[in-house]
Amino acid sequence: MGSLLKKGGIAAALVAAALAAAPVASANPSEIYANDACSPSFNVALNDPTICSSNGGTPFGVFVQQLQQNKFAGAWHFSAPQVNVDAGGSLTVENRGGETHTFTQVTQFGGGGIVAPINLILFGTATPPTFFFGPPGFMPAGGEVTIPAATLTPGTHRFICLIHPWMEETVLVH
Repeated sequence: MGSLLKKGGIAAALVAAALAAAPVASANPSEIYANDACSPSFNVALNDPTICSSNGGTPFGVFVQQLQQNKFAGAWHFSAPQVNVDAGGSLTVENRGGETHTFTQVTQFGGGGIVAPINLILFGTATPPTFFFGPPGFMPAGGEVTIPAATLTPGTHRFICLIHPWMEETVLVH
């Protein structure tokens, strides 16, 4: 019985070590995912069958309610709020959501985007201050953009989705 407990304890320790190591081993600091949970109700509400290409779980009305109450919709986010990248490396951003997103560099967070109705909800004006520069990097659902090494000079870089400006990403280049 003691031998069985000892073997079980060793097996449990090995499993725990493997589980603890798995996120580190599988993490790819040069890859970010844009996510959302749009549903086909977005296409109906916005009278455009191309707005959402997935069967996510958030109805359009709930999305708007989340924006009004929280100033963000939690399912609309980048996979990590901050990533570290080695100097000389590039960064790939993959859209795993059902809507178009952008990955656009900004001088600071807190500004608006390019969708006037969302700006009205978030900022009370269709034209809030904006802090973006450079190409917007539009990514349709399933698409991706690559931020080249020339853009990722050593230091801190901030990016947002111009459509959903609460989606923020900080990239630290070492």
